[in-house]
This record gives sequence, structure tokens and C-alpha cells, in this order.
Amino acid sequence: MQTDIQNDLPVAIVTGAARGIGLATARRLLEDGFHVVMTDKLAEKVCKEAEILSAEGYSVEGLALDITERTAVAALMERLPRIDAVVNNAAIFWDGEFDEVTESDFTDMFEVNVVGSFVVAQEAAKRLKRGGKIVNIASRAFLAGRAHSPYIASKAGVVGLTRAMAAELAPDGILVNCIAPGLIETEMFRSLPVERQEELMDLLPTKSVGQPEDIANAVSFFAAPRTQNVTGQVMLCDGGRSVGISTY
Repeated sequence: MQTDIQNDLPVAIVTGAARGIGLATARRLLEDGFHVVMTDKLAEKVCKEAEILSAEGYSVEGLALDITERTAVAALMERLPRIDAVVNNAAIFWDGEFDEVTESDFTDMFEVNVVGSFVVAQEAAKRLKRGGKIVNIASRAFLAGRAHSPYIASKAGVVGLTRAMAAELAPDGILVNCIAPGLIETEMFRSLPVERQEELMDLLPTKSVGQPEDIANAVSFFAAPRTQNVTGQVMLCDGGRSVGISTY
């Protein structure tokens, strides 16, 4: 059964949309005129947020989705009348010293952050038409860092996947780009010990944590129908940290 879309709007799928960057991205794409399918493993939360946005007059729906389950991902996309943009935002995070890392830490991180993004992107690519967009959310951490090596490695994988997909899908007119946020005011950042937050803040030239809306604005550029001839790019949104003052 296909979803009814208001006024034949372009359709965007946003994973991990129950909160933080995903929620801000969903709102921004709605403001840009998309019908947005918000997905998350947090079923109750994502549905509640979608209801709030719908009450504001937007064309939106919230659905429970595990991005590592290909059958569920394919079923979701199959019932949509069209797909114009996909935002791979869903991810998990791990913070701890290198000597504390286990094999399962790496396996879990890659299963969601890399393989999950791959599954969503591959299923979307089967259905996107020329001009379709895939936007992956990586992290500034892919450059280097301390105390979360599985996360760093997985986000480097997202960057590599982005560039590989961009090269392969360009002949089909599908554009694939990546955003690498730095410190953003999300639950993930707030879950860190205060001293760790302060340590990371000290490394920012701006001395201020970014907001989810900052990343949503970057997604808006890559996902916009008018944005063409831009693919395989990694946009760093990190408060200037990547300028080279520190890679710590």
C-alpha cells in the first residue's frame, strides 16, 4: 500500500529522526517543501515528534525502523510513491580509552554506522531517479581523535562509503555527499562526562558547541533539488576545529 503524499511533494527519508540532528533535519526538509518520512528505532518517540510536526501543517509521518534489517528498509521504500532524498543519520556512539575497546564494540559500531547506512543507501539507489540525493552524516572524528576509536573508524568508513557511492552512482544522476559534524548539542554530547565535554570544547576555535540546526542547514543544501553537480564531498561543520589547530 502506497503512502498518500500531499500535493505530490518530493519525498525525503531521514533515519535516526526521533531527536537531535535527525529531528532538526526532518523539520528543515519539511520547511523546504518535502514530505518527510521520519524513521527511528525509538518508535514511540519518532511517532510523537511526527505528530507534533503534522499538527503544524507539515506533510510528515513517523515510523519505527531498524536500518540493519534490509527487509524492513526495502518494505518501507517500496510503499512510497517516490523517493527524492535520503539522509543517513542513524548511528550509535561509544566513548572510552583504546585499551578498553572490545571486538564487539567495533562490530556493533560498524553494523549500525556503516552497514546500516549502506543498506539504506543501496535500497534507495534502486528507486531514486536522476537528480536523487543521498546525504550521509559522518563526523569530524573521522580525521582523528582520542577515546572513541570504534566510532572514529566507523565514521571514516561512512566517508569512504560516500565517496565510493558517489563515483558509482554519478552516471545514474544520483548525487551522494557527506556531512561531518563536530561537537553538536545533542544527547550524545551531553552523555559525556562534564570534564570530557570541557576538554573537547577547549579545542574549538569558536569555543561554542554547534546546534542540530547547523547540520540540518547543511543537509538542506545537499538535498535541495536545485543543488546539482556536487557529489562525493565531505562538508566539515565543526566550529573551525578542522582548520588544523588540533587533531586531538
